[in-house]
Amino acid sequence: MKMNFRKQSAYLAGVATFVVSLFVAVELQAAGVTQITVTGAGKGANAYRALAAVAEVVNKNSKTVQATNRESGGFVEGTRLVAGNRVQVAMSSGPFADFWQRKLTPFERDTIPRDSLRGVGPSGDSILQIAVLKDSDIKTFMDLKGKRVNLGPKGSNSYWMIEFALKQAGILDTVRKDSLNWNDAATYMIDHKLDAFGIPNPIGAPAILQASYSAPIRILTLPDAVIQKFVDFSPGYYKDTLNPGTLYKGMENQTFTTVVYMSMLVANKDVPDDVIYEVTRHSYDPKNRDTMVNIAVGWKSGLEQAKDAKFIEIMKLCGMKLHPGAARYWKEKGFKVD
Repeated sequence: MKMNFRKQSAYLAGVATFVVSLFVAVELQAAGVTQITVTGAGKGANAYRALAAVAEVVNKNSKTVQATNRESGGFVEGTRLVAGNRVQVAMSSGPFADFWQRKLTPFERDTIPRDSLRGVGPSGDSILQIAVLKDSDIKTFMDLKGKRVNLGPKGSNSYWMIEFALKQAGILDTVRKDSLNWNDAATYMIDHKLDAFGIPNPIGAPAILQASYSAPIRILTLPDAVIQKFVDFSPGYYKDTLNPGTLYKGMENQTFTTVVYMSMLVANKDVPDDVIYEVTRHSYDPKNRDTMVNIAVGWKSGLEQAKDAKFIEIMKLCGMKLHPGAARYWKEKGFKVD
């Protein structure tokens, strides 16, 4: 059966790409380079950019490790992927590390061993931000009743947290739920096809910035009772009041109160110590700070957290041991590591 010119060209291009990829993989293996996969989330989320930053500094500086950043649904999927060693490093959170250890929702049905996660280092505070258009009739969180709300991609931390918040507020059954990715959700809201969307990200969340470039927005304050439900559910959550400064149009120097947690890099326990040592030392090396922050602004707080051993205590609180490769690096920095 003959192929037309276009199909034949596409086929040949595909074969060429495969051959080049195979050649590169064989070349790296021959050179003693370990290839790993890392993941944070999908495009439109800070976590996607954050792991792109990790891959960038590792690939640029390491002679023994090369990293590929892949998209995923977010922290829920990423936690599962790294626990099963389908990726070697992922961004997760204190609460999700806790949920994984204790077999709590959304991981209660997973059959992967529970002692497979290890901590690497902090990656910044993640802040649950639920955005609406400033000129909408939605002034409070409870005004979401009966509205069309995007929770985020299924399998993401965003989906789980917003669903949890709506359920604890008693309005989940009234909401029309969507599961778009964050960039699409921003576009839908601006086009008035969606009433609200949210994401747990540092201030300056890419998708929320995208929306605020087009129209003024409001970030909703969560009811105290809802925040307390999060805190009661896991020691990894806490309440905070934040001011986005002038980053979001419509929220200039206005505060909102919400639930916050520490996000972190985690690794599978079976990844070789020297590999995780390479990832840790290049990700947290002060000379790479500008590169990390320029790619993902959330690293600004993550790298600040890395100056204080408090993050190790937070990991312990959530049932997380440090990976030996990461522990080696933090010991070299003068931190007490058990």
